[in-house]
Amino acid sequence: MKKIFLSSTVAACLFFAAGAQTKPSILFTPADWQFEQFPLPPVFAPTIKYKGIEELRFSPDMFKKEATGYFTYVFVARLDSTRNISQAEIKNYLLTYFKGLCSKTAADRKLHPVDTAAISVSIERKKTTAKEKVDNILLHAFGVFADGAPVTLNMEVKVVEDVAGQSVYLLFIASPQPKTDSVWQELYQVQKEFVIPAR
Repeated sequence: MKKIFLSSTVAACLFFAAGAQTKPSILFTPADWQFEQFPLPPVFAPTIKYKGIEELRFSPDMFKKEATGYFTYVFVARLDSTRNISQAEIKNYLLTYFKGLCSKTAADRKLHPVDTAAISVSIERKKTTAKEKVDNILLHAFGVFADGAPVTLNMEVKVVEDVAGQSVYLLFIASPQPKTDSVWQELYQVQKEFVIPAR
């Protein structure tokens, strides 16, 4: 019953796309979190300029507003034919993505229309190494997976450049919970272990 509920909720939120895959090729953990994959650009944000794929893992309580795991998830975008990406481009990617997602999902679920002008993203560098960059992100959006009320997500993005594959991977970890909450231990573990997958 729980699986059916999750599947119908995800479908309503436009995360099921035509031809979606059931097996991960990029994001293998957390293995017990709900999985989804779709092509980029996504159907809810067709103006995104990148082509590739996105894979997502939703926490077991992703759609339960009062739960600690509400709106807590991991997603990775593989941007093909891309050598690098700037902070400004990541910010624009997220703005386009979430404006489309919130608008279309609210309409699909017959929630009150959301003011996409209120969606905002701030981003700042957390660390840089020879192999990766990590940025802190604060996203103000809407909880269209629940009642459509405003929600603020704490996020981080790990940027990994695949020079040989001419792709850039953006690994996002996100939760409205403060980073002192225990849910971030699992999110940080995913971030730490993520590497470019073999193709």
